[in-house]
Amino acid sequence: MFTYKCEIQSGPMLEIKYYQSLRKRNKKNMSRSINRAITSEKMAQANRIRGEQHTQRLILANFKQGDWWVRFSAPYKNFTEEEFEKIVSNFFKRIKYHAKKQGVQFKYIGFCECGKRGGNWHLHIIIEDCIKDIALKMWKWSNGINLTPLYEDGNFADLAKYIRKDVTGTKRLKTSRNLTKPTVTVIEGKKREFKKLEKGEALPIPQGYYLVRDDMWVNDFTGASYHFVFMQLEMNHKRYAVECTKEATNESKAN
Repeated sequence: MFTYKCEIQSGPMLEIKYYQSLRKRNKKNMSRSINRAITSEKMAQANRIRGEQHTQRLILANFKQGDWWVRFSAPYKNFTEEEFEKIVSNFFKRIKYHAKKQGVQFKYIGFCECGKRGGNWHLHIIIEDCIKDIALKMWKWSNGINLTPLYEDGNFADLAKYIRKDVTGTKRLKTSRNLTKPTVTVIEGKKREFKKLEKGEALPIPQGYYLVRDDMWVNDFTGASYHFVFMQLEMNHKRYAVECTKEATNESKAN
């Protein structure tokens, strides 16, 4: 059994994973172990979780508090999916053209969907604040725009779930090609550190971060794996720092 430590940096979020594998990473000429298929239900759940995590990482690596979650609607107009996709494609081209003239990049993550009654097609996308005014001018239905600032906590887990949620089986994720990808580093983990986690000892919090959550799950073949999520103590997360300061002050007064 081989032990590994994986670090994933997505903007202000740092994830640290400890896990064990039956095979050594990147080792050539090594026969594969017997394929142990899992049920389609478990596979679907695993794919859903991976999709949500990937989307959250992309959001954090590219957007921040002060950026926007926007719904661009085509009210009272009936389009086929193909027709609306063409409208969105031309919309993106116009934004990209004007953004380039102003010396800024056009980044986005989102999806298109249709109202329950088969009308009112709309586009949901995350855009940077520097793109907002350009995008608003380029959308020809000015009464079909709804703006929501990104969540203050900077975690975006709920937003990632909403973007990946698919109740119709037809949702298509849209992302620009210029998105910054999360940085992934995998090294051989120290077995001593893994043993401490198995005993229930906490992982030391990296300097400049605070712990968001920690998870542990068990695989039937490789045993326990551990996943820790940290966020940077920056201005975007000053609310958390203020709460910690208040707690410390209250404790001091109580003592």
